[in-house]
Amino acid sequence: MISRSEKIIRRNGLTIIEVMISLVILGGCLAVIGEVARLAFRNARESRDMTQAELLAENILAKVRLGIIEMKPVSNTPITNQTSTYNDTIEDTGVINENDSNDVLWLYSIDITNVEDSDKLIEIGITVTQNPDRTTHPVKCYLLRWIIDETENTTDQN
Repeated sequence: MISRSEKIIRRNGLTIIEVMISLVILGGCLAVIGEVARLAFRNARESRDMTQAELLAENILAKVRLGIIEMKPVSNTPITNQTSTYNDTIEDTGVINENDSNDVLWLYSIDITNVEDSDKLIEIGITVTQNPDRTTHPVKCYLLRWIIDETENTTDQN
């Protein structure tokens, strides 16, 4: 017969080592999920900003073609009268205080060159970028269009 001291006592619970290993695995999984969520948020924000930059570039090109914005080269001009999609503290204009460059959300540049093989076409390049003072990774969009040079037509007729 086996004495009481020789009997093996079975326990139904977990040991402290098993609990610690489980917690380490759980912590590692949570860290990976947190990093994936952070990357997904950053990519979604970048996609949203790129879409907004494309829309702003199309808008500026339309204003240039309509004559609302003069067809001349400009550089780093603030875009005003726009609604911010990511900072609700900005009011309905792109500029709160015109003296502070940090209040400008977007900047645009216009490049105009003549097309080499044609005397009636000009190339308009619109660059829209986020203000580098406002964000660490500014989004930039470049839109290029060829249009008929209306100034050549008006000088030929006179």
